[in-house]
Amino acid sequence: MNTPVTVAPATDRPDLISHREHCSVDPDTLATIGRSRWQQVRIVRGSERAIYTVTDDRPEPTPGVVRMGQRGRERLGRTDGFTAGIDPQVPRSDLSDHDAELAGELVERLDGGSSRIELIAIAPHGGEIEPHTDEQAERVAAALGISTWRCRGFSGAQGAVARWHITSAEIDPRSFPLLGSIMSCGFVRAVAFHGMNDPGVLVGGRASLALQAEIAAEIAGATGVAVRIAEPDDVLGGNAPANIVNLLTADGCGGVQIEQSAQVRRDHWAEIADAVAAVYARHLG
Repeated sequence: MNTPVTVAPATDRPDLISHREHCSVDPDTLATIGRSRWQQVRIVRGSERAIYTVTDDRPEPTPGVVRMGQRGRERLGRTDGFTAGIDPQVPRSDLSDHDAELAGELVERLDGGSSRIELIAIAPHGGEIEPHTDEQAERVAAALGISTWRCRGFSGAQGAVARWHITSAEIDPRSFPLLGSIMSCGFVRAVAFHGMNDPGVLVGGRASLALQAEIAAEIAGATGVAVRIAEPDDVLGGNAPANIVNLLTADGCGGVQIEQSAQVRRDHWAEIADAVAAVYARHLG
C-alpha cells in the first residue's frame, strides 16, 4: 500500500545529488512503512515507479518528505518536486514473468533454496535490466543442480535500468524476501552475472585470484572475447564486502562477479554460462 509523500529536491546533500538510485526519507515516514535507512523502497507517481535505496533519514519540518537529486527525480519523469506514494514492497513476485513483462514490473525468483550450499548462482538485474544475466544464472544452476536467485525487471514506459537497478553492494535482503530467506544458508561459493557498458568481460569478486583466473581463462577460451581480472580499484570489481555475491557466502570471500558488455551477453551468454559451470564442476564435491 502506498503512503502519500512529497518528493522534493535535495539541494545540500551531495550523495543524493550525485546518485540517481538514492533518496532521503524522513524517519516518521520510514517508521510508518516499516523500513529503515539502507533498505530499498518503491516510489510511485501515477503509472511511473522506481526503486531507491534510502541513504539518509534526517528529520524534516513536515513529515512525509522524500528528497532526491535531479537524476533521481528524472527516473520518475520529473525534474521538479511532485506528490507520490512510497511503498515498502519492492518486488511484485506474485506476478508471473509474462504478467510482469506486460505491466513493466519487477519480480524476484528463487529456486533450490538451501538444498545445496556448495554454490549459488545469482542475477540481481535480470529481465530487461541487464538482459541474459538471469538466463545465465539459471543455465549454471540447471547444469550443476544448485540454487539460483535472480530479479527480473521490465521496462513499461521507462527503461528497466531507470526503474529497477540497485547497486549490488547496496541490495538489502530485508527488501527482497526471497533473498532474505537464504541469507543464513552460508553458501561456500556464489557467482553473480551482470552487465556493463565497457567492452569484453570483467571477472572480479572476493574469491581467490586463482579461481577468478580459472574462470576468466575458461570464458576466453570458449568465446574468444577479451576477459580481464578486476583490479582492486575497479568500480565494477565486486570486491566490496557488502556486495550481495560476497554476503551470500559463509566467509564473505567466496563470491565471483562476472560483468559483461551488452554485445558479449547477446552473442555469447550461453557459452559464458557453460564455461562458468565447467569451472565450478571441477570444484564441487
